[in-house]
Amino acid sequence: MADEPLVLVTDFDGTLYRGDAPIRHYAEQAARALAAGDRARLLAGVEEFLALGAAAGPATAEAVDAWEAVAVLGRSAGLDGDQLQRAFLATRELMLDPVRCPLEVPAGYAELIAELRAAGVRVVLATNSPAEGLDALLRRLDLPPLLDAVVAGTGKPAGLRRLLSAEAPEGAGRLLCVIGDHWRNDIEPGLAVGAHSAYIDRFGRADGPAGAIAPAVEGLLDSIRTWSTGRAPIERN
Repeated sequence: MADEPLVLVTDFDGTLYRGDAPIRHYAEQAARALAAGDRARLLAGVEEFLALGAAAGPATAEAVDAWEAVAVLGRSAGLDGDQLQRAFLATRELMLDPVRCPLEVPAGYAELIAELRAAGVRVVLATNSPAEGLDALLRRLDLPPLLDAVVAGTGKPAGLRRLLSAEAPEGAGRLLCVIGDHWRNDIEPGLAVGAHSAYIDRFGRADGPAGAIAPAVEGLLDSIRTWSTGRAPIERN
């Protein structure tokens, strides 16, 4: 294993950075097209999801993360895909402004990535977000020096499966580590190829197993560091 390159594949939203200001702006932008009552219900539903996660009401039961919660509530209120996409792109533009949209790159995770890259680990950012505006956002967050490659519009989960297959030979899944906050999109494709997996379960959904599970990325750093040394991690169910 030491002779083969290791690859860490990291998610973006909710993983490489965190912060709820974009979620609230996305909700506000989407709600602008709604009548007052529907607007208030959408915004209240998003706040309930951010506070309670899996314990929030049935209106957001199918939402895995807060971005999905906005979309689920928006569709229930009658918004279509184009309206939600316009709200999302407006949010991405706002995210370029550090004053109006504070965001955090977890210091411990950034330090670990720098440590891994210094040891020869390849770090790939894989996100379903479109390429439009992504480079500028990465620069705003000072992330380019931490990344060997950026794959926008990944099309997870199927697109992540293809990416993982390209990054490691068949049967060499343990050369890979996947980390993210969406089990079906980020974690399950890694498990399918035998990769180590680090699942950020902020909202307590417990959607499936992973090599390590924690409500915040800080609880996963030791697991990723252990993977990088070649010691077999203990899988959790």
